[in-house]
Amino acid sequence: MFDLSMTEAIFGGLVLCLLLGIPIGFSLGIATLLGLLLTPIPLIYLAETFYSGADIFPLLAIPGFILAGTLMQKSGITDMIIDVVYELVGNVPGGLAVVTMVSCMFFASLSGSGPATTAAIGSIMIPAMTNAGYPKRFGASVSSTGGTIGILIPPSNPMIMYGVVANLSVAGLFMAGVLPGIILGASLSLYCLIVGKVKGYHATGKNFSIKRCVKSIWAGKVALFMPVIVLGSIYGGIATPTEASMLAVVYSFIVGFVVYRKLSISEACDSMISAGMMTGAVLIIMGPAMAFGKILTMYEIPAQIAQHILSFSSDKYVILICIALFLIVVETFMETLSAIVLLTPILLPIVIRIGIDPVHFGILFVIISEVGFLTPPLGVNLYVASAISKLSLEEISRGVLPFIIVMLMVIGLLIFVPEISTWGYYLVTKR
Repeated sequence: MFDLSMTEAIFGGLVLCLLLGIPIGFSLGIATLLGLLLTPIPLIYLAETFYSGADIFPLLAIPGFILAGTLMQKSGITDMIIDVVYELVGNVPGGLAVVTMVSCMFFASLSGSGPATTAAIGSIMIPAMTNAGYPKRFGASVSSTGGTIGILIPPSNPMIMYGVVANLSVAGLFMAGVLPGIILGASLSLYCLIVGKVKGYHATGKNFSIKRCVKSIWAGKVALFMPVIVLGSIYGGIATPTEASMLAVVYSFIVGFVVYRKLSISEACDSMISAGMMTGAVLIIMGPAMAFGKILTMYEIPAQIAQHILSFSSDKYVILICIALFLIVVETFMETLSAIVLLTPILLPIVIRIGIDPVHFGILFVIISEVGFLTPPLGVNLYVASAISKLSLEEISRGVLPFIIVMLMVIGLLIFVPEISTWGYYLVTKR
């Protein structure tokens, strides 16, 4: 009865706070406090866990990659990437849409952020597609969908957060996201190609030329070399993901100020302020979330929830599909990082108990979060694309529905073929 009353206090308090519109970080803190009042644990535990929850070395990678992504966008790196992709894949049906998707995959390996990828690529490709005769809604839908790949292909801020909460190797999770990210990007590109063929959407109009391709790659070598430096330093054992994020910042500064000379002092300052604000928002959530997760684990509340779920079905795929549907609904209303720090301590013990690899679950969590980027009312990528294209949120929401169906098909593939998600992790960690 004691555990039940504490469970009701924690989750009841959390739900009430969220319904009242209290920010997620404060809601988690209040819910944890209500739970502590029913235990002999001194309240100083809350303050200590707030500090230790934010004092985690891998979390420093988040402001690093956020700042590097912002600096790259202002340094002209985006233009170089798109020029290369134009020459590589542009001359196919729906060529500009395919260019957008592939460019998003390249930029994702630099930024680690979905909205940043949408803004960087969409600001160039949405007007380009519109001028080439593509429906504006289709162009906005392609850009907003392509931007979601930014949190699956490494580096990825949500994967950093999941790795911290689940106590998994961040470098391993980065590698685990490579193959699912390529499969997702290829599936979305194939859909764009099919639509372009059926609808008669134009290509770039340039026949493939090895000479032009090599020339564009050489012109964009500085931009293309960045993921080699950042990811190569991680997997080569030279740097941790946190150190690699700082390497990305230094490289972006050098490219922006010295190589391309497009970055000004004021833009660099604005980028640092923006990164600081976003990092502060993450840390406000992280401390209370760690306290919340620890008290749940201490009193075996996830085990009680798992027992309740297992009473309905013991088939791990049925349970995993139900959890996936639940996460799709949650991600519609909750920001990705908040959902990860809140739900991982609750759901991870359940999936481990039914025999699901925590790495497999993490990749599923991240790709499901991508669907959340495309579903109102939160749907942050939709808002970015709407601001660029000047279309209503409702119109773009209808345009992304076919892309969401493709993403759900890929999610289904990952559910039933877990090796796609796990091989990269264990290749890096050698477990």
